[in-house]
Amino acid sequence: MRYTTIGSGSAVPQRHRSAPCHLIHVGGRTVVVDLGPGSIWGLVRHGSVNLPDIDLLLFTHLHMDHCADLAPLLFALRSRELARTEPLLIMGPRGLQEYYRNLQAIWDHRVDPAGFDLSIDEWTGGIFSWPGCIIGAAPTSHSISNLAWRIDAEGNDDCGVVITGDGQSTDELTDLASSGDHVLVAESAAGPGELLEGHMNPAQAGELAQKCGSRKLILCHINPGAGVEAILRESMTRYDGEVIVAEDGMVVNIE
Repeated sequence: MRYTTIGSGSAVPQRHRSAPCHLIHVGGRTVVVDLGPGSIWGLVRHGSVNLPDIDLLLFTHLHMDHCADLAPLLFALRSRELARTEPLLIMGPRGLQEYYRNLQAIWDHRVDPAGFDLSIDEWTGGIFSWPGCIIGAAPTSHSISNLAWRIDAEGNDDCGVVITGDGQSTDELTDLASSGDHVLVAESAAGPGELLEGHMNPAQAGELAQKCGSRKLILCHINPGAGVEAILRESMTRYDGEVIVAEDGMVVNIE
């Protein structure tokens, strides 16, 4: 399994951090979690992804800094250069189907699939198998419905990644992430020493990683002004494993 941070930032534009997007290569498959503004360019630039090769697209929630590039992706896949034939599954929280219908109302046929089957599903619980991986989810505490996603390599119990999306920890998230076989990719939109409703700060993210026994903690969703060293120091007061502050284009092999 290989994890790549496509966008390590937030809704606030930054020179070296773009909006949230995560890329996972597992079992010969390409999984993308979230598509903030500019993500389809980031996938090509940082992930060397051929957009028609995306097998599964997961959304944590429907704030625009996490989903604004869905319409541009579907529009791009209508082009002759990016023609797609394989089915595409898009899964997310409650409201995803209505969100897609609203895009259709605005953009008409430009967001309709051309030459491939498109499925828009809302997660209702449990886990499901996808070729090469096993997928699970859990709600977090955010201002709207948000799902943390867990992607495990099929047939390899020591290879997984949990991506929290936005929100503070819940019992369901702790249960989802409680094992020593995964890397935790946690948001830290609140800076060191800050409290921000519906988000975690580095200490809270570190506490979650320690409680779950995560083998590594990657902090993302970094807002402007939060210094990397300060983020690391605060998270390490609660977590005794390896901590990384994500950067756009950063690659982590999970074995």
